[in-house]
Amino acid sequence: MIKRFFYIVVLFAGCKDIYNPPLKNPGYNYLVVEGNIVVGDSTFIRLSRTIAVSDTSRRQLETNAAVTVESEDGESYNLQNRFDGVYYSPLLPITSTKEYRLHIFTADGKEYASDYVPVKLTPPIDSISWKLDPGKGVTIYANTHDPTNTSQYYRWEYVETWEHRPKYLSELIWDRTVQYLRGRTPEEQIYRCWNTDTSGEILLASTTGLAADVVHEKPLIQIPYASEKIDKVYSILVKQYTLTKGGYEFWTNLKNNTEQLGGIFDPQPFADYGNIHCISNLAEPVLGYITACSTAEQRIYVYWTDVTWPYSFPTCGDTTVTPDHVAEIFSGFDYLPLHYVLSPPGGVFGVLNECADCRLHGGTTVKPPYMP
Repeated sequence: MIKRFFYIVVLFAGCKDIYNPPLKNPGYNYLVVEGNIVVGDSTFIRLSRTIAVSDTSRRQLETNAAVTVESEDGESYNLQNRFDGVYYSPLLPITSTKEYRLHIFTADGKEYASDYVPVKLTPPIDSISWKLDPGKGVTIYANTHDPTNTSQYYRWEYVETWEHRPKYLSELIWDRTVQYLRGRTPEEQIYRCWNTDTSGEILLASTTGLAADVVHEKPLIQIPYASEKIDKVYSILVKQYTLTKGGYEFWTNLKNNTEQLGGIFDPQPFADYGNIHCISNLAEPVLGYITACSTAEQRIYVYWTDVTWPYSFPTCGDTTVTPDHVAEIFSGFDYLPLHYVLSPPGGVFGVLNECADCRLHGGTTVKPPYMP
């Protein structure tokens, strides 16, 4: 995901002067285009603007543009505006026999267009596999092949979801309406939560130097040993795209820029912004690379019983509260009531919030439909 336009400052050991290399197009607020023209599935295009590295404000979205997909013979399909910087179509009637481009008109009157690109058909994912290294954790891999030897350039994205639970189950809740405790309803449960995250690393592979168009165990993500992600059940949905050679080179350069800069022997920044151009001002950079392709996807689950690694809960402060102090302790925001105790009669056992409220570790209490 492209988020910022970077200014590079080079420091040489032993020197006190800062060198600011001249940039071909100094400034910021350039258009960033993310997404693919997708065959056989929904197309999503996200538009945003670059900001200076020193700017700590939130991402600047491009919200009122008109976005279309156009074929080389003049067919045009409008994308719907979600008004959050995302433009989409549930299904576009495009074919692999034509070339397509993205055409954008922004609210400030500027016109942008990508090059026309061929449609690449992505082969199915053979499998998403995983291996456990007791000292390191779990590594997730992608496996695929193309018997026609025409794919050769691949990119992957993923969405991971995992269930997590706190150390204790809170069966009671302080009801401010009646000013006392009552049992929690199913809608008020805070014991099971689900977190979701997306891939941040640029995941690429090329088979051009191989005898066959085969990708075997391409590492996608490593889950550290004893991670909360496999405290109960972990799910990963992997999407696979086939790229053109130009698209692969763009993503490779972007990966080098964003992940390997920092030392004097690392790759130097590249000036190829992609295959999208500002028609209104050809000198204005546009960041992004449009590919037209079909997609392949596959989901797998990893259960804690498959890895059986320990998960250490934080130390939890607990207390047994007598009936005359229930309101004092549980009407506040530090302790949660768990259950009644036999001694003292009417007493309640409680713990600090973070020990019984899974929401404090992120996520939502609403179970995604694909999770077991």
